Amino acid sequence: MLLDIHTHHLSEDPSNAVLNCEIKNQPIPNNAFYISVSIHPWQLTYDNSQLQLEWLLTTLTDKRVIAIGEVGLDKLCTTPFDLQNNIFCNIIDIASQYNLPLIIHAVKTTNELIMLKKQIQPKNAWIIHGFRGKKELAKSLIEQGFYLSFGERYNPQSLQSTPVDRLLFETDESTININYLYEQAAILRGVTINQLKRTTQETMNKIFFNC
Repeated sequence: MLLDIHTHHLSEDPSNAVLNCEIKNQPIPNNAFYISVSIHPWQLTYDNSQLQLEWLLTTLTDKRVIAIGEVGLDKLCTTPFDLQNNIFCNIIDIASQYNLPLIIHAVKTTNELIMLKKQIQPKNAWIIHGFRGKKELAKSLIEQGFYLSFGERYNPQSLQSTPVDRLLFETDESTININYLYEQAAILRGVTINQLKRTTQETMNKIFFNC
């Protein structure tokens, strides 16, 4: 069962997680079961952007790839925003062509993301990873068709209010066990952990496996 949509660490059971892979992480571990390919805005420069895009396109031939990300926009990092936006728009086109969901890194860029989504009207899923925002922001993103993925740190009200068909979980950089996140979330939402895993799996089947 896929449980963790975004991690930087191989778990004891690699089949339950999507491993984030960047050009700097080569080679991709042979025992990774599902992978996503990433061009993180923090790692972008004018000199390496084309090389990273070429690497991403080449890596998409790996049959284990089920998502693109994390990718996105970040107004607090030192990477020039015009470069971030240009590469992100390129990646949006690639994700659309391959019908792959986007796992999005978003820092102070909600308005830009909503505007892009309205303009493009993508058919593939756009997932805000590591969501920590308030309930009001969660509602605004959900109304625009985004999915929200929650990690170790989050706003409890946001997690409680997110519709079950828009709710995902991840460990990201943390070494916390993904099952612990489900346990805590199930308590907050007033359901059993098995119920939460089942409904989340249904959402992931739709997003990642088109079923």
